[in-house]
Amino acid sequence: MLLSELINPSLVSCELVSKTKYDVIDELVNLLVSENIVENKEEFIDKIKIREQVESTAIGDGIAIPHARSSSVKKLAVAFGKSNEGIDFESADEKPAHLFFMIAAPENEHREYLQAVAKVARFLRCNGNKEKLLATNSNDDIMKIISAFDNIPNDKMPVETKEGRVIYTQK
Repeated sequence: MLLSELINPSLVSCELVSKTKYDVIDELVNLLVSENIVENKEEFIDKIKIREQVESTAIGDGIAIPHARSSSVKKLAVAFGKSNEGIDFESADEKPAHLFFMIAAPENEHREYLQAVAKVARFLRCNGNKEKLLATNSNDDIMKIISAFDNIPNDKMPVETKEGRVIYTQK
């Protein structure tokens, strides 16, 4: 699975207008709805909110990966958003998030869903991608960064897991 197969330019927003956690979620879900990936916006947002109540998907270091599986999702996809100002996403490190990767998966896609979460974590750990994303304000440049990542062999990008969850550690 390539990250560029999950994210397309229509699912990228380099200038989020949101100022709060749940407004970011709404804004990213709107991208998925506009591409007919999510059929029932409210149902999918409810799934995301339930996931956020368990534990914030802000992993620290300015990154959040809100994600959920839902019957209202037609196919696995990732929406990306960036906030230059940063948004309080209730991160354990108490720092604002600037980069957001929202993963939407159909209810029955367990393995692919976990692979997508792991793929995003690898992407963020690899070749200064986080810094590259922060430095650009172009959807085309975002897609170039993602495509370049897709050309790197997986064995060059290890990812740790604990109890079935991906552990993000900056190297």
